[in-house]
Amino acid sequence: MRRPLLLVGALAVVVLSGCGIGGVGGSAPTAQATGVSDAEILAVGKQVAQCMRDHGVPDLPDPVVEDGHLKLPEGVEEQMEARHPRSVLEQAQEACQHLLDRLPESALREDDSDSEGQPGPGDVEALRQFAACMRQHGVPDWPDPNPDGSFPMTPRIAREGKSAANRAAYEACSKFWSGSISFARPST
Repeated sequence: MRRPLLLVGALAVVVLSGCGIGGVGGSAPTAQATGVSDAEILAVGKQVAQCMRDHGVPDLPDPVVEDGHLKLPEGVEEQMEARHPRSVLEQAQEACQHLLDRLPESALREDDSDSEGQPGPGDVEALRQFAACMRQHGVPDWPDPNPDGSFPMTPRIAREGKSAANRAAYEACSKFWSGSISFARPST
């Protein structure tokens, strides 16, 4: 299951999820546990969708909420990527980021109730090998993992997402790590 294009703080996190790369942060509570209702999540999600439409993505449908997670209907992400240049999607994302920031991280990521494939502290060595492989395969600024198994989000990764270079490198390096990848949001 892929994460919605517009509903994560960085376009790359979402877009990389289609390659098996995705997630923000470690294990966070569900949206309900954070005190934000599905109705509140959906209201903000609809504001984000309208903002995206106002900033160059006029055919973006409203999201839905499933189990406390904001999502686009099945197949929409691929449609938007096919119909709109990456630059338009990125500009709309930047323009609407202030709305996304109102949501808890847990509302923006896939349901992680099945933690199989989720990285953790015991996976750091494999993730270091994965990171070295990514750098050797055309992603020179791919960071080493944090001690918790997450990767620091870099500006380039946030900007480029599922670029051809990132996809090719991920495919080549999946021998070291083929599970999900979590990104830690930079502290502000």
